[in-house]
Amino acid sequence: MRGGAAREFAVTLAGGNVRAYTALKVVFQMEMMIGEDPGPLPAGNGFVLERRDPSSGVWRPVELRVANDVQPHFLFSGGAPLAREAMRTERFRIRAGAEGPIGSLPLMIRVVDTTAPPSASAEQGVPARTSLAVAARRA
Repeated sequence: MRGGAAREFAVTLAGGNVRAYTALKVVFQMEMMIGEDPGPLPAGNGFVLERRDPSSGVWRPVELRVANDVQPHFLFSGGAPLAREAMRTERFRIRAGAEGPIGSLPLMIRVVDTTAPPSASAEQGVPARTSLAVAARRA
């Protein structure tokens, strides 16, 4: 609901038994929602996305890319290591701000290996991907 409470979700990264990663980053994207007004859409389609900092417990803003194309893995930087056979869970929350279009669409979630070279295959650059349905409606 627009202006309503945030909904929490978790992303668990599970390293396989083949290799360790030096920098994995969870990135988010959604396509543009069609608004009722002909004017410009608010940033992030009017959604606010945050990540919980595990050391402090504070929720911090996370970039939510709104585009109808996929950003290549080699344009991302940052991330944290994940050892072979290790697991890490990151907590996020999303809410629909008071302003913005109504409707539903998937929140695309990709785990990007930010150290993969530009020539890496899609599976090497983005070893995992999923989506989460999100919706915004008027109160």
